[in-house]
Amino acid sequence: MRVGYVGLGSMGLPMALNLRKSGLDLAVVSRSRPPIEQALAAGASEAAGYAQLAAACEVVCTCLPMPQDVERAYLGPGGLLEGATSGSLLIDHSTVGPSTCRRIDAAARERGVQFLDAPVSGGPAGAQAGTLGIMVGGERAAFDRARPVLEAMGKTVVYLGPSGSGAVAKLINNLLVGVHQRALIEMLLVGQCAGVDLDALYQVLMGSSGRSVVLEMMYPRLKARDLEPRFRNELFHKDLRLALEMAADCGVNSATGEAAFAAVDAAMMAGLADRDSLAMLLPLEQEADTRLFDSTR
Repeated sequence: MRVGYVGLGSMGLPMALNLRKSGLDLAVVSRSRPPIEQALAAGASEAAGYAQLAAACEVVCTCLPMPQDVERAYLGPGGLLEGATSGSLLIDHSTVGPSTCRRIDAAARERGVQFLDAPVSGGPAGAQAGTLGIMVGGERAAFDRARPVLEAMGKTVVYLGPSGSGAVAKLINNLLVGVHQRALIEMLLVGQCAGVDLDALYQVLMGSSGRSVVLEMMYPRLKARDLEPRFRNELFHKDLRLALEMAADCGVNSATGEAAFAAVDAAMMAGLADRDSLAMLLPLEQEADTRLFDSTR
């Protein structure tokens, strides 16, 4: 089977390389040259553009940063749907709103093409290890067909329902992460202000009902003030905005989600778009007039 891949960023490149490692014939398109060279060194070929890639491949996967990038790749002039032949399967791993997925799905159906929204969770480390969580929306038959491709990149592959369902699950997940991150930072600030040793507090929380994956993963990074971008704040900001728009469409007032978004937005306004999503730490410290893990303030 020949599989195409569009978007060789921090997630897309390792995902594409895992497809190649699984024995699939791989062709790629990306805006950046260095990852193209890495893919070529692994035995991939390069297509001239989106339409040419789709015409040459039975399955095409995409992983792009912004909704407008996704719509351009699929629906724009020279896009994937322009080149895809009837019976092709297109899989988008980007994080976009469900309405974007449904628009692409409708356009694909008109051309006899199958489309799945299949956003991923697990970060660059999970992408490299091939252990991503993949949440999938679209036709069940398309999912069954795509499973071998998806399982080359992920460990937990779950079908959720019709087109857009994968996007719904991903946005819910990321909003929960944002809420947990803000709550964790706030409560660590409270603990420090109240005179509690934060390492001892962490030990207690890890053995209590307040334990979470966010606590386990983020506490060491907060302590080290490690804001190197695993997940850029700019993308987190986009995801939380989309999640809140989805909540509003459902008539749900997500006050906790709004609070998380406000912290991420404050980090964006402070010029921290290219830092990690944990950059919300800095405006929250400023608001509390203290510095985490600094007993002198």
